Amino acid sequence: MPYLDPELILDRFAAFTREEVRPAVTDDEFVHAQVGSMASTLQFLAGDVGGREAAVRVQRRTLRESLTELESALDRHDVGSSAVRTAVDDARSDLETADGPTRDVEETLVAVADDVLTTIDAELDGDAAAVARRPLYDFLRTRVDEQLRLLGREDDE
Repeated sequence: MPYLDPELILDRFAAFTREEVRPAVTDDEFVHAQVGSMASTLQFLAGDVGGREAAVRVQRRTLRESLTELESALDRHDVGSSAVRTAVDDARSDLETADGPTRDVEETLVAVADDVLTTIDAELDGDAAAVARRPLYDFLRTRVDEQLRLLGREDDE
């Protein structure tokens, strides 16, 4: 059986409700309005489901890039913390094996980033910690931007 994208199915139900069901309800103004409201709700859900999956894909890619940049920053600045490098390796492994519902993957991404940041805070001080944290700020910024986009707000940049 082929995979059907949930957002596509919701979008089709919304279109069917709006284009077929609503015009067929002519004798009851309240029901007519309720069917229109239901179509709008289905349309919103379609956008939310599709947007969330896209947002998590962007966050995952950004976190992967941030971990690579973090390793490069450690090399460039001769930061020799094996604990941070181990945390990055573990994070990369968790990131690659993260699977399941979108919400579960998103929670894994946040946990992975948090684990690396916690290790940085525990193992590094001063400039070394700042250098190590900086690449992960890109992930956090992307995460906030994607959440704002889901809420209908575009970034001001």
